Amino acid sequence: MDAHRVKPRISAILLRSSGPWWSRPHRSNPAPSPTPAPLRCATSTEKRCAILIIFGWRVVFFTLTRGIFHCPNCGGDRDYRRRQGRNFFTLFFVPVIPLTKAGGEIVECDVCHGRWEPAVLDVPTTAQLAQMPAMLLRMTIAQVLRSGDYTNTIARGRAVAVVRQAGEHTYDDNALTADLGRPFEEVRVEIGHAAPALAPEARESILRAAAEIALVDGPLSVSEEETLSAVGADLRLTRVQVTGVISLARQESGH
Repeated sequence: MDAHRVKPRISAILLRSSGPWWSRPHRSNPAPSPTPAPLRCATSTEKRCAILIIFGWRVVFFTLTRGIFHCPNCGGDRDYRRRQGRNFFTLFFVPVIPLTKAGGEIVECDVCHGRWEPAVLDVPTTAQLAQMPAMLLRMTIAQVLRSGDYTNTIARGRAVAVVRQAGEHTYDDNALTADLGRPFEEVRVEIGHAAPALAPEARESILRAAAEIALVDGPLSVSEEETLSAVGADLRLTRVQVTGVISLARQESGH
């Protein structure tokens, strides 16, 4: 639990006391008397004093999650804390009573302490960028392969080999089977989310590799062409780019 840096609102109440109630003389209509100075004794038997109560409000931030993100201020990968602020009633500067939430969630860098909206986490880290080409290639190949004859041994072997060359050295036929079983729309969302991080040339290469694998068992079927067009759009490629990539793959395969 961390206190917000903004200066808290502080108030004070001055309470005065004339000693315990049993030591005071009973008066039905007590006459007004001058206010004594705080903490100053009026007589040896009667004491009058004042108590100062300081209260206010402040924002306290709680850490929800931690992780690594690309810090826009530092310009590299840094540890972050995802945090939520809450208003607290304070007594003598100590938060004692939680009140309402203070705004939305924020992402705070552990190094520069800069704060951003949670959307900053959508920017891929350096490690994610290094893995992204292989990940996109893997998803694209699986989507195109299952739109045709995904049981073809040659096509499956070619798909595994291409993904391994891209950097996923542990990729095998079992992993390919798992990729083929994923919902198509779910994979399309992931492809569309990750694609902008790569250059257009890299995205074209990914689509071309998928098209070449689809052409291993012969000319493209209608279903394979439709899938290539859909995945190409998810890769943020234009229709002209998709058509050109498929044409080059056909020329290479002779189909």
